[in-house]
Amino acid sequence: MISPRSKSPLLFAALSIIISHCHAYSSTRSSSKSISSNQSYRRKRQLEVLQKAKQSLLKTLEEELNGPFPDGLNGGRIVTIPASAHYIKHNKNNNLILPARDIKVWLPKEYDDNPTLHFPVLYCHDGQNAIQDASSWTGYSWRLAGALTRLSQRNQLKQTNAVNAPPIVVLMPCAEERIGFLVPRRHLEYGDISSAFAQSHADFVALTLKPLIDSTFRTMKEKEHTSVIGSSLGGQASLHLLIRHPDLFGKAACMSPAFQPSILTSVATLPLEILQDKIIYMDNGGDVDDVKVPMVDPIDHFSTHHWWNPGYWWLDSQLQPGIDAMKMALDIRGIKYDYKKFAGGRHNERTWALRIDEPLLSLFG
Repeated sequence: MISPRSKSPLLFAALSIIISHCHAYSSTRSSSKSISSNQSYRRKRQLEVLQKAKQSLLKTLEEELNGPFPDGLNGGRIVTIPASAHYIKHNKNNNLILPARDIKVWLPKEYDDNPTLHFPVLYCHDGQNAIQDASSWTGYSWRLAGALTRLSQRNQLKQTNAVNAPPIVVLMPCAEERIGFLVPRRHLEYGDISSAFAQSHADFVALTLKPLIDSTFRTMKEKEHTSVIGSSLGGQASLHLLIRHPDLFGKAACMSPAFQPSILTSVATLPLEILQDKIIYMDNGGDVDDVKVPMVDPIDHFSTHHWWNPGYWWLDSQLQPGIDAMKMALDIRGIKYDYKKFAGGRHNERTWALRIDEPLLSLFG
């Protein structure tokens, strides 16, 4: 089903012309009783060509307007910022809390095409999973650059800059180490916001990484042009940045977020002005009435990069109480947010890629 909000005007105009010609040829063919056999054959062939063009254009529209979007850089380029420029400076050579790692930045094609133009910035948790399938731990990425590029081409990024270009995307990779071979560091950095790990991560992004990005690239530095996105625990970490550094971050998108007690308490009790002017997007999948998440989805395992992609079929349903509690806390405080439910959605990168345009439109549309 093609979503009306994402129609591409030129493609739909072409489709309407082709359909009108098909009807014209069909009506002419049925009403003409005295045309020659050669004319009849030519009209039949012309109608067949038009019908094939219509089917081809419909297929193109489906590929154009629905996920998954194209993999890869989509005309942009990657800049790698070494750990020595940020993590090591922030840690003062103490990597116990936040292990040092390089950070990549995706610059859209328009960045080089418009050398005087400034761009908003999207900070992305689990950045290794966001743009390129080959770098994602499941073999599927969010196809973030592909979605941003297509939305820009369709002139749907209204809240970016003068040319409606995609934002600069800061790809923050999660920590991959484990503490004592048991606890993933990612679960600590993106975890309970009362912990030293989560607070150190948020402070690093806000107080060390953001100033570096703003001084290195042509950015729009204001909070209303600074967004953050994440999935699962990365969704919690994204909202944490809005709470802990409200003067620096103005928008957060949380896909299938894993909200824990401390952030729920914080939202329920923090001063109202901290989140009152923010843009907050949340979504999730899971079981809805008769629509159940299948235990196994074979397409999860069709990746050319990894043969095994955990579907986490139960997880979005398991996370629903935390999301409902967050919605209740926001509702009680009168804080606006955008929430979407995708029945039957799994908890992995391939599924988030199918709906990645939704949070992007909430942030930039």
